[in-house]
Amino acid sequence: MFLNFGIFPLSAFFKGPGSEELTYSTTLVTNPEQTPQQRIQQQRANYAAYVKKVKTAAAAGPSEPDSGAVEDETPKPAITEQTEQLFRINTNPYVPAFILQGNYVVHGSSPNKQYTAYIYPDEWETIGDIYIKDSASSSWLRLQLDQNYRVKMWHSFAPEGRYTPKKKIHWLNDNEFIIIVGFAHGIVSKGGELVKVTRATGKAEILYPAYQKLNQEVVDFEQVGDDLVLYINLMDVNGFCIEKGEIRVPLKDIDTLSQRDIVS
Repeated sequence: MFLNFGIFPLSAFFKGPGSEELTYSTTLVTNPEQTPQQRIQQQRANYAAYVKKVKTAAAAGPSEPDSGAVEDETPKPAITEQTEQLFRINTNPYVPAFILQGNYVVHGSSPNKQYTAYIYPDEWETIGDIYIKDSASSSWLRLQLDQNYRVKMWHSFAPEGRYTPKKKIHWLNDNEFIIIVGFAHGIVSKGGELVKVTRATGKAEILYPAYQKLNQEVVDFEQVGDDLVLYINLMDVNGFCIEKGEIRVPLKDIDTLSQRDIVS
């Protein structure tokens, strides 16, 4: 099994008051006697300590402008970025025989049944694409996650990694569906953030920005009546779940998810 120990930035920096430069580097984790699990746990702990220093420095007062600086204790919601094209669109793509043969993969159909979206491959530690079939025209689209744009969403504050749509597809209407986007590799992360995707354009809106909420991830969701219920893991600095919670919101108010409180 491939373990990705490069999910944190090789170097990150923040200039606090008095031009003190706070740095984080994966060179902090070099003990050859550590097991792979111990290494990733230590790496997460080191990163959490770095984040704490950044928060302390940011709270102490403003710093001089710096192109790579973290300006606040958490990134501001990037409203203008949330409608960028997170997925690249390919028309008339090659469609894997595994899907065409009717084998099971994560999938979901639109309310009118005209469109069906499939995540493939959807195995553990793979990066999947979304294939959408239009049953009326028998045509296909492929939505391929733009890794570079996904990393930019973290700004300079959060770990880099390889990401994938995962676990579930749920259509809100005949044009939009929601998915979880999270780490493709690693033994700890089971979820990610909840993202709404526009079928025809690949544009996306982050409905629950787990990347802005340290030590949280959306691990599942479901529609219950007229509500959407999110299931969220709250984790310690080592990435282990210490508490489970949920958020329930009417589907008509789905855009307010990030403002809702978790109920344990």
